[in-house]
Amino acid sequence: MNRMALFFLLVISPALAIGLALLGLETLRDNMLGWILLCFGVACTGGILIDYHARRGRHRSVAAGGGRAKERGDLSFWLLLPGFLTLFFAPPLEWMYHTPTLPRAMACQVAGVVLFVAGLTLVVWGRLSLGSAHSTRLAVVDGWPLVDAGPYHVVRHPGLGGLLLMGLSVAIGYSSVIGLAAAAVLVLPALTYRFRVEERLLAGLYGEVYAAYARRTRRIVPGLW
Repeated sequence: MNRMALFFLLVISPALAIGLALLGLETLRDNMLGWILLCFGVACTGGILIDYHARRGRHRSVAAGGGRAKERGDLSFWLLLPGFLTLFFAPPLEWMYHTPTLPRAMACQVAGVVLFVAGLTLVVWGRLSLGSAHSTRLAVVDGWPLVDAGPYHVVRHPGLGGLLLMGLSVAIGYSSVIGLAAAAVLVLPALTYRFRVEERLLAGLYGEVYAAYARRTRRIVPGLW
C-alpha cells in the first residue's frame, strides 16, 4: 500500500468516522438516525485500525505487486469518495442548518434506520463471504477464489450495493435533498465506472467462469441492475 493510501486509511478514515459520530451526536435528540451514525462512527474508528493490523500482510502483498492485475492509481476509489462523503455527511448538516425542503416525517427516520441496518448487514455479509479474498484495493490475485456464496450468489457487488443503501438511508432519514441528489449525480456514475473496471479485471483472471457468473447475476439489484 502506497503512502498516500496508507495515510488515508490510518488517519483520514478514522477522522471521518469520528466526524460522522459527532454529527450523529448532534442530531440524535431530534432524529433517531443520529444514534445510528454515532454508533457506526465509533465502531468504524476502531474497526479500521484493527482490520488493518490483522491484515497488514495482505496489504503489503498487493501493494508490492502480488496482484495479478490491479487498477492503476485507484481512480475508481477517488471518483467514489466525493459522492459517498456527500451522501453521508451532507444530510445531517442539512438537517441542522438548512430550512426543510422535504417533509421531516417520523416515517422517514424509521425507514432510514431500517435501510441502514439492511445495508450494513449486506456489507458485513459480503465481507464475511469473501474471507481471505477481501482486499481494500481493487486488485485480483492468483490463487484467490471466485466467490459466489452468500450475497455473491445473487449480486456481483454486494459490498458497494450495501454501502449505497446505507448512504441512501442517511439521505432518507434526514429528509435530505442534497443527499438524494448526490446519490444520483455523483455516486451512481462513479459506481458504474468502478463496476466496469472491477469486472474487466475479474474477467481477465477467471475467463469464461466469470462470464458465466456475470450472466446469471446482477450488479447490485437482483433482477434489475
